[in-house]
Amino acid sequence: MVRNTMLATVLGVMLGATVVYAQDVVEEQMVRFEPAVQVIGLENGGLTVLKPGEKSATPGVSYKAYPYGSVFEVAAGVKCRLRFSDLTYAVVRGPAKLTPVVSDMFRKVVLDVAYGDVNFSVDKRAQAGQFTVVTPMGSFTSLQGTSRLHVGKITSEVVGEDDFSFRTLSGTAVFGGLHYKMAGMTQANAFVSGDEIKETATGKVFRDTCIEGVSGEVATEIPMGADKKIDFSLTPGAVVKITRAKQPGSNNWVVSVLTLFANGAAQNYFCYVEGRSAEYATGDLLSEVLPEEDEDGEGEGEEADDSDSSDASDGLDDFGDEEL
Repeated sequence: MVRNTMLATVLGVMLGATVVYAQDVVEEQMVRFEPAVQVIGLENGGLTVLKPGEKSATPGVSYKAYPYGSVFEVAAGVKCRLRFSDLTYAVVRGPAKLTPVVSDMFRKVVLDVAYGDVNFSVDKRAQAGQFTVVTPMGSFTSLQGTSRLHVGKITSEVVGEDDFSFRTLSGTAVFGGLHYKMAGMTQANAFVSGDEIKETATGKVFRDTCIEGVSGEVATEIPMGADKKIDFSLTPGAVVKITRAKQPGSNNWVVSVLTLFANGAAQNYFCYVEGRSAEYATGDLLSEVLPEEDEDGEGEGEEADDSDSSDASDGLDDFGDEEL
């Protein structure tokens, strides 16, 4: 009896240690960022920092650490690096405006990029959701490795096709925009996007988005309404056009989507009301809109050049690459 009691006690201790060890392994897999953001490589000024709770910004100082929640504004032509850890940082070129925030005991960083050119280097051990970049067009999550982002200075709620570009250099990225998602972006994947928002005097809101592939093949998931989705291959020259409208007081967008192959031939066309049942979703209407289209022509888009188009112009130059 005593022996059985001792055995049970030993097994309990061993199992408890195993649970603690498993928890430690999970915690070790989570990248931990620094408790403050350090500015590096700033020369001759050109950076202002507005700390949380303060009313006026002060000149940024190289090698100084600033609290999360600070707003960093970089003047045109000025370059510096924001360091989050030894293996995670952002090389910024002005004009730029960025705000980093942190949560979960310095294990999650969200960097809000209002505008600017930013080259990222993110620890490849970072897990999904540990380093997120928020832009006016959507959010990049699960960033790992190196990448480039260009966000133009938006005026009148309009983002031109030359004002938003992204390319992965190494590692992976996931991008989520309004009514579309790009998952598993890998090396040499790139796209550009334009966006426009208009509001009428009666309060009706219109928002149009145009996404075009630049390099590689970007797998794009697009909702069709009623919990249905389609997968579209955004190859160089291929385009996704999303048109939306929302009535005053409504939280549901009326969405219309058109996808085009690189040669301009249509692949999909459908409409739906966000958050509503299948009765408010049309399904694919392409065969009805183009009833006389030669079925053999639908595959012409597959002839688009899917070769590596890393030399294609996407608005992203190689500033700061020596630091990545």
